[in-house]
Parts: sequence; structure tokens; C-alpha cells
Amino acid sequence: MWCQRLAWLLRGQRGSPGRRWPIPAALARCHPTAPASPRCAWQLHQDHLELRYGSTLMRLDFVWLRDHCRSASCYNAKTNQRSLDTASVDLAIRPQAVRVDETTLFLTWPDGHVTRYGLEWLARNSYEGQKQQVMHPRILWNAEIYQQAQVPSVDCRSFLETDEGLKEFLQNFLLYGIAFVENVAPTKEDTEILAERISIIRETIYGRMWYFTSDFSRGDTAYTKLALDRHTDTTYFQEPCGIQVFHCLKHEGTGGRTLLVDGFHAAEQVLRRAPEHFELLAKVPLKHEYVESVGGCHNHMIGVGPVLNVYPWNNELYLIRYNNYDRAVINTVPHDVVRRWYHAHRALTAELRRPDNELWVKLKPGKALFVDNWRVLHGREAFTGYRQLCGCYLTRDDVLNTARLLGLQA
Repeated sequence: MWCQRLAWLLRGQRGSPGRRWPIPAALARCHPTAPASPRCAWQLHQDHLELRYGSTLMRLDFVWLRDHCRSASCYNAKTNQRSLDTASVDLAIRPQAVRVDETTLFLTWPDGHVTRYGLEWLARNSYEGQKQQVMHPRILWNAEIYQQAQVPSVDCRSFLETDEGLKEFLQNFLLYGIAFVENVAPTKEDTEILAERISIIRETIYGRMWYFTSDFSRGDTAYTKLALDRHTDTTYFQEPCGIQVFHCLKHEGTGGRTLLVDGFHAAEQVLRRAPEHFELLAKVPLKHEYVESVGGCHNHMIGVGPVLNVYPWNNELYLIRYNNYDRAVINTVPHDVVRRWYHAHRALTAELRRPDNELWVKLKPGKALFVDNWRVLHGREAFTGYRQLCGCYLTRDDVLNTARLLGLQA
């Protein structure tokens, strides 16, 4: 899981301890009144407060502590917005008095203002606390893991009409990066109603809701009957689309199975076996490009970013940008790095193409598939006959917003 760390990506520069002030023994350590309360201790430094609470050792800058005050004059609890003008805080500020009891840190500032922090809140929201947390809990999978989990599809009526059905669907989607809804009427209009249950539909150069056939109507390999290797979509956007919806409305022919691969699982294997490859894929920026001039469609899109995108404070992977079709000329990588990058890319590609990582699904009318385009790669096998899909892209923020409102971590 992404609780693993790359030390060289996360190594911080610890500040000099500076002058230490003598602390009365009664204040230096808290003695909890309840056995379950963690022990805590604190010490002042020149520009920060060092606070140990349970197993978390925090280094809290005085400016940070003043800036995050949650008093009524500094923070609007109704709107959850800061009222304090951060630029007005003296960058050399330090508290005149510090007190800690079993649950709370009290700071008195030079102007007499008092800031109160719950120790639990500090442990969660400090840099050191965030390093220990995962933003998005996930279950990484290959084909066997996913099949053995027997993740259920959600019935369309339950999805549309009940919070329980919607929550079950979103929990599956957040954990696995894919989720299915069954018994959907095989029309574009009903698919649109389904998508709007969880998000605003993201309109792109492909329109809002699209029909998808092998009519060569766009300058993209997807509009053919050819097989498509695993990839993520819209890598040529500055922000790739977050979620993609597929619904097969009709197929009169053979083949055309959909391929799904958990890109995060593959990246985890690279991290475990060759962390230097993972580091390179997370640091080197690439261009992806889409150029078309077909009929009335004239577009030239360029997106820039590394293949692997991680949160810098805990090295948690949040986006994979992988599309060998749309990768542009590599002109953002110097000579002394480019060959090493190719080795790293080959290592990731080998993991993505391992047969045991491939989940093959036959889409059929009535079964809609939602794919996390920031995580799960998709492709298809070649097909014959007439095959029509519809679908759309969803805004990632709105899907996560819906999940959070239902009480899910997202």
C-alpha cells in the first residue's frame, strides 16, 4: 500500500534546535487523567514549538500556530473559512505563554490573544501527522484479487433512489477504482441520468455525452475496430479527466472485450522492486499531445506532467498519466536522464502488461462501467460488426464531494 515511503523524496531539513528555555517540570509533561489519553510533552525552540503527543512528534512553527487559530475573531466556523489576514502576522512572532493540559494546547500571544488547539486536532493536521495518513484508502488489485473479492454491482434503481445504494457504489469505486451499475436502460439519456447522480458531467472536445462507434469520425484510434492497448484517457489535458463512464448500447459481432488494469498496483510493484525507477517516473515531466483535423473537429491539445504523480508529504500516488499513443516527443528530459527514464518506463510497462494484472470484462447493454481515469488503465480487444457505446467524463471533485457527503473518506 502507499504507506510505504521513499526516504529521498520525503527527507525534510530539520531546523537547528536554537536556544532552549528552561521549562518547569509541571508544564513539560502532561499527566493524563484517563488511561486512554496519550502522554504529551513540549519544548520551546527559537521559532517553533516541539510537541510530542502519543507517538507523534510535531514541530509547529509559531507563525503556523498563529495563522491557524480557530477563535471566533480568526476563523468563521459557519463558513469554515479563515478570517485572519495572514499577511498581518508578524513573521517573528512567538507566544508569551504556553500551557498544555490533557486535551488542549493554550498559547497567549504578545497582544494578549489566546489560541486554543485540541491535541488530537494538532496530531491530525500537523505535517508529521499527515505523513502518517493516507488521503485515499484503496485496495490494490490484480485480476485474481478483484475476482476473489466478488465486488457486487449495484442495481440501477438502488443507485438512483437510495443513499445506501449510492454509498455502496461509491465505496466500491473508491477502493477499487472501478464500479458497475446493472439494469440500466440501454440509452444515452438513461446513462446521462446515471452519471448526473454523482457528478457534474465534464464537457470536453468530445462533447458532453458521446456516442462511440468505429466510424473514424474523430482523429483517434478509439474510433476504429482495432485493439487498444492499456492507457489512461486525456493525458493531453493539463488536468486529465477524473472518471470515465462506459455503457455498451449495442454490439452485433464478436470480440470487443474491455481490458482493465490497476495502474496503482503496477506502480506499487515497481516501487517495491526498483524504487529508483519509481522516483524517476514521479519526477520527470513529459508532454502528451492530441492533434486532429477531421471534418469540423480541429484540436491541438498538450498536457505536461510525470507518469506518476505523488503527494510530496507522504509519497501517496494519486494519478498515473500513461498513454503510449499520445505521448509526444520527449524533449523535456536531458541526455543524462533519458535512457534511465526509458528503463523506468519499461519496468512499469512490463508490470502493466503482466497477464495476471489484466481484468477482462465483456460490456453489454444494461451494464454501465465507471472507471477512475487517474488510476485504472483501460483498453479493448479488436472486434467485428457494429458496436456502439455511449459515455462521458465526470468531474473528479464532484464525485469525491458526493462521497464525502455520504460519510466516506475520499
